[in-house]
Amino acid sequence: MSIKIRMRSKSKGGVAEVKALIKHPMESGARMNKKTGKPYPAKYIDMVQVSVNGTPAVDAQWSGAVSANPYMAVKVKANSGDKVEVSLTDNTGAKGNSAITLK
Repeated sequence: MSIKIRMRSKSKGGVAEVKALIKHPMESGARMNKKTGKPYPAKYIDMVQVSVNGTPAVDAQWSGAVSANPYMAVKVKANSGDKVEVSLTDNTGAKGNSAITLK
């Protein structure tokens, strides 16, 4: 399964604000199914990486405490024409990747 990411970013004065909306259920594994009484299986994003022109700029570790369909905004050093990429991996091995070129 692929994780879907929608991105926007602008560069101003050598700094780019990268905004990403991620479509993911972010299930912690602690919530119970009312019909069966069993917990929903854990499924959450655990690794996030933002890179500029292939060089890692931000590495983050997330957990099941992050809400469903998370929104992320970070600032990185980048100029117009640079390629910014967001890569994600969840605890089940699903991956997501999105890239844009700054204007």
